[in-house]
Amino acid sequence: MRKRQNVNFHLLPIKEESISIPKEVARYLLDISKLIIGGAVITAALDMIPDKITVIYIAGVAATVIAIGAFITLITYKK
Repeated sequence: MRKRQNVNFHLLPIKEESISIPKEVARYLLDISKLIIGGAVITAALDMIPDKITVIYIAGVAATVIAIGAFITLITYKK
């Protein structure tokens, strides 16, 4: 018969992780701003609109405003 080995178990503490709603909203807004810029660049690259500069400018302004809102949300509600 084989000899049984003694095994020591060490239980690690389980850390409860809570979801921070403002942090998730800020991440979501940053993703939206990236998608806006990506859409404008693709639209300009495919020659869908004759005035490319205006589309990229408007998308850049919109993405900047949304990104600033995301950073304000992240800074204001930081734990």
